[in-house]
Amino acid sequence: MSTVNTSVKRNDSLDYLRGLAATGVMIYHVNLLSFGEVDSSTVLAKVKIFAVSIFYVLSGLTLFIANKKSAIPERNSVIEFYLKRFFRIFPLMWLAVILTYLLKSTDPEMYHIKRLIVNIFIIPGMIRPDGFVANGAWSIGNELFFYLFFPIFFYLNKLKKLYFYLALLVLAAAFCLFTFKLMDPTIQLGYQWSKFVNPFNQFLYFGVGIFVATLPMPTGLMKNIAPLFIIICLLLVVYYPVHGEPILLVTGINRIILSSLIMLTCYFFYISDFHFLPSFLRWTLKYLGDTSYSIYLLHPLVFIMVERINHTYFTPNPYLIIACTVIITLPLSGLVYNTFEKHFLNYGKIYIDNRRNKLAIK
Repeated sequence: MSTVNTSVKRNDSLDYLRGLAATGVMIYHVNLLSFGEVDSSTVLAKVKIFAVSIFYVLSGLTLFIANKKSAIPERNSVIEFYLKRFFRIFPLMWLAVILTYLLKSTDPEMYHIKRLIVNIFIIPGMIRPDGFVANGAWSIGNELFFYLFFPIFFYLNKLKKLYFYLALLVLAAAFCLFTFKLMDPTIQLGYQWSKFVNPFNQFLYFGVGIFVATLPMPTGLMKNIAPLFIIICLLLVVYYPVHGEPILLVTGINRIILSSLIMLTCYFFYISDFHFLPSFLRWTLKYLGDTSYSIYLLHPLVFIMVERINHTYFTPNPYLIIACTVIITLPLSGLVYNTFEKHFLNYGKIYIDNRRNKLAIK
């Protein structure tokens, strides 16, 4: 399994979807911080739950695409895989954690020993994703957990697809266990947050992403009408009849139906060609995709700073705070992506290349 496969063409449509999902999370969070929780019937409530699910599907999908032409995993290639993930995830995560501690320094709960361990070393977040202090970072803990198993899924798929499908059934069983048994639809989601963010409750999305990547890419009519199916799936999600506390979105048959629609949406984005869109719109979607990680982690920090400035010097105005947060976050994320994220990605590539050369000499 190679961690870098330059022969694989990047799928821009997946970047588009990732960027839209990150932007949706930002809009949900600033609304939550300004006005409180929303009803499960609203678009924002569905974004809250399923935008992160999209991240997981895309993660499994893109990782498998990048490595699908490789042979079965070998020790050095697995090490390179984890090194690349380290340089992609950890630097910005540490930056978000440091800034969160600086901006919320008076919160005593942040200094409990278990939370300090999770946020300093990051790796324990695979087991306790609810221990991160950075808003939304729980999903990163889940990603790390999935990465731990990715070489195994990759190997199972290469060895014998039946074993891979059996592994997917195990993930589906865990998903159903949480959906129908462990999560109680009569108790608010906030009181069951540790169960909801449990990696085994989210793992199926990642596995489905890998499964989608193993499917042959359709051509002709199906590929051309895929954007229409995207619209249909999203409309079904938006108008799906559910009302009440957001826990209703992640329990029972509601979760099965909505998750299936989200997975289908990811598939149709994967096979779609969006060249019919105006160039400026494609550039905007690509920008959101490239900066999605920064948008996701930095917008809560921008909100805190904007809110403090607004409350200190002006009459508090939640709409102004929301607008300023979005307006500042988008270009700031581009700056961080180009100067911070790319720096560590390039450093990681140099480190991995040097390591590979040293092994070749030996």
